[in-house]
Amino acid sequence: MDLREIRDAGFAGLEQRRVERLDAREPVCWSWAPEVPFDRIAEEYGWGADDCSSRFRERDEQALRVALAAWHGRRCAVCGFRNMRLVDDHDHDTGLIRGLLCRSCNGREPHDNGLFRKYRERPPAQILGIHLRYWDPFHGWAQPRAIDPNRLDNHPAYGLAAKLGERLQRPGEDA
Repeated sequence: MDLREIRDAGFAGLEQRRVERLDAREPVCWSWAPEVPFDRIAEEYGWGADDCSSRFRERDEQALRVALAAWHGRRCAVCGFRNMRLVDDHDHDTGLIRGLLCRSCNGREPHDNGLFRKYRERPPAQILGIHLRYWDPFHGWAQPRAIDPNRLDNHPAYGLAAKLGERLQRPGEDA
């Protein structure tokens, strides 16, 4: 074995240990209470708790966005760091928001199959039962990818996004 092979074996061992550490962790948001904090929303946004909960049950988009942000409490869903600028993380296949992540986690999310794989399996929006389309200020509403609906799992968000994608692809049909 020459020095390069020894060095490469050492790097491979370090990478394997890093992956094992990430696989052992769970996203921080899994430890949060799965209820929307209507009392905190009432305090921060000036809405009455009853008004907020009824708007949430009626699936008012603004109420759903406020509920997701209040549930996060300015914390990243994966690492849990507080008081950082959070960005909407979304699923490119469905066009739906998954949760709020710090910029660091949002940049690492597509390149990791350990901790972030777990996050993708049960993101905050799924925990709370929230379905929101992602809005990009440069490109507008995220469009679901054209994928085979038979490959999707049975989660309601995927079914909803697949139907929406089919409607958007039909030319000349009124919405």
